[in-house]
Amino acid sequence: MKITRRAVLHLTGLTAASLALTGCRVSGNLALGSSLPGWLHKMFGCSAASSAASSASSSEAASEAAASSAAPAPELPAYDADPLTGEAKRSNGRIVGVMVNNISNSQRQNARPQRGLSSADILIESKVEGGITRFCAVYHDADAIPEVGPLRSGRDQFLQLLMPYQALYYHDGESAACTKFISVYDYSGLNIGGKNYFNTPTHPHVAHRDSRGRDVAYEHTEFTSGAEIRQAAANAGIGLKYDYDATFFRFADYRTKEENSMKDAAVGKTVHIVHSDHYKTTFTYSLLSRSYKMQMYSRAADSFQNTVDELTGKQLSFDNLLVCFAPIDRYPGDSGDVQQVSYISGGEAFLFSRGGVETGIWQKASPEHPLQVFDRSGAQMVFNRGKTYVAVVDTDERSNFSYQ
Repeated sequence: MKITRRAVLHLTGLTAASLALTGCRVSGNLALGSSLPGWLHKMFGCSAASSAASSASSSEAASEAAASSAAPAPELPAYDADPLTGEAKRSNGRIVGVMVNNISNSQRQNARPQRGLSSADILIESKVEGGITRFCAVYHDADAIPEVGPLRSGRDQFLQLLMPYQALYYHDGESAACTKFISVYDYSGLNIGGKNYFNTPTHPHVAHRDSRGRDVAYEHTEFTSGAEIRQAAANAGIGLKYDYDATFFRFADYRTKEENSMKDAAVGKTVHIVHSDHYKTTFTYSLLSRSYKMQMYSRAADSFQNTVDELTGKQLSFDNLLVCFAPIDRYPGDSGDVQQVSYISGGEAFLFSRGGVETGIWQKASPEHPLQVFDRSGAQMVFNRGKTYVAVVDTDERSNFSYQ
């Protein structure tokens, strides 16, 4: 029997999707908190050495040195990092993920440049349908969100990355598959802007329209803001405070000012990611800012252009880039080419930071479990503190991915 890619995807990669689409769910609860790894309990070293001033005081000095060496080193304060950046926690706000349009097919079908992306702590990009990609801009707190958009509809591949953190998922509309995940995994209480498929409760979003003086299609003119998101949450009775005790990734410890220098890593200063024929993203490392500058191919302009935030005019940059390859295929039936990501399959992972790259694997056991990234030794990869771009890329495009 011939085993096709689609067969593999449907046999192994659709387990979570099938559970949702058939109204089933995994049992058990995910505990966000977990015991911290030993490296987080590393203590500051104490060093004290002095020579005796005279032979008369040498005995006393030796005694003091012995007492000093016997005393325990001071312990670090409790680890209380920002869940998205790994820095010291800024607030007890709830994480908010906002769906942002990324189409750039023609003058009328053009959402770029977007607004508010530079304020996001994590930016997720993945293919959604028709070869186009979409963003989910993830913020640590609604108060940190400026005007953002153009706003677009939700997809389950983004929702599944947010679910383990009880994040507010904000959008205008959603696919039927996304609604099914929301219904089965009881996430309607944190979903704003959804549809009433399968009798799932909905909470209306709050937004505004702005054509920006351009001749663009109406669906690319909707924006929201932190103030409007707070209003929508208040209307729905959703709290915007949450006491996180886990981070999205494993970050270098802010308490010791530790960092992952990528000392033994291969060179990774330019990165080329292909999502489809017309949706390609590239990054170039800047030694001056120690960050990766973002560009995207524009089909409308037939060229690569700097990805800028229209609010600031500045090019987007990131401290970390995470590229995860996964089987991606359309949902079966009359789905309108809506794409599904087989998270349960896991896959290759590439972490770029400080001009280097580490390779390994990523895993996500279920929609309720976080995405985790491991190096080739099996240890969790250490992200540098700061902003992270995450690309979930079809394994079919693996041969078009490159870095140097």
